[in-house]
Amino acid sequence: MRKCAVSMEIMSALASAAENSGISGTPVLSWLPDSVLLEVLSFLSIRDLVRSGRVCKRWRRLIMDKTLWRHINLTPYKLNSKTLWHLIRHKFVASLQTLKLKGMLQSVKKQEFLTPAILQEMEKRFPHLKTLHLEQTNLHSLSYYYFPSTLKTLELSQCELPMNLFKAPPNKGRTFPKLEHLFLSNVSSFSNHHVETICSYSALKTLSLCGTYRVKDVGIQKSLPFLRGLEHLKLQGCDISDITLHLIGCHLKHLRTLALTDISSLTDAGLACLSGVKTLEKLLIEYNTHLSLNSIIAVCVTLPALGYLSLNGKFEGRGIDELKKSLPNCKVTN
Repeated sequence: MRKCAVSMEIMSALASAAENSGISGTPVLSWLPDSVLLEVLSFLSIRDLVRSGRVCKRWRRLIMDKTLWRHINLTPYKLNSKTLWHLIRHKFVASLQTLKLKGMLQSVKKQEFLTPAILQEMEKRFPHLKTLHLEQTNLHSLSYYYFPSTLKTLELSQCELPMNLFKAPPNKGRTFPKLEHLFLSNVSSFSNHHVETICSYSALKTLSLCGTYRVKDVGIQKSLPFLRGLEHLKLQGCDISDITLHLIGCHLKHLRTLALTDISSLTDAGLACLSGVKTLEKLLIEYNTHLSLNSIIAVCVTLPALGYLSLNGKFEGRGIDELKKSLPNCKVTN
């Protein structure tokens, strides 16, 4: 939708420029005002954005605009530490807010490109950095206290973590990032110890654990006392049971979104514990084979704020009709 809107704006600007100048023929980008051309440049990849600076002096000036460098996605490229150093020192600007990086964990060399020195340089140069996304990155040489203290969101996908990643800093002058949103995807080394430790240092509003099969009931149990302000929780492929649902019902009184996916050990008894979470607005129950239609209805009718329920195609025909009839103010997808 945004690209369509930009295209319409471009065509309108071109037509206006052609009409005002009295020039007929095919419109060209040089007629565009800076504001529109900046919008066009924002759709380019980082590599193409840098290359576009070679077109002319005007484009070289435009690509240095700070609005183009607030959100940087480098995951299409495999970086080494030398390249990353160059980008940090010569390309990225102080207004950087989001940085997405991909390591070489699955390559033959498996080089570590992210170092404590690089992270410290990032904190020094980018005071507005809020989101760091890492894919296929080996973090064994790092500690959490090296991460920029300005971070609010940390996303880790297919990374390798040391057991002591979240250990306390040796220097009292160092402070942990005050994370609000933590996303883990297919990080097999993420364990009960990790989730308990990181939650004790943060006031999380969002916690998403996908494919973290080492996280069990005991890890959730020790973490929940630190998660009383949690608003969004996703558990996918975790080794948890009804005990976790009981704890969620007891502790997470401000929860707005709960996603339970591919957790085969959950039963109707555990689901019933969610009736105490009166703030719940979205409930996603997908690929959980032991939950019955009656239990889902019984819980959902007790949740006054519930406006969205997602299932996994388990119920058809009359089952879905009965759900929708019982929950007239809730959108049900199957």
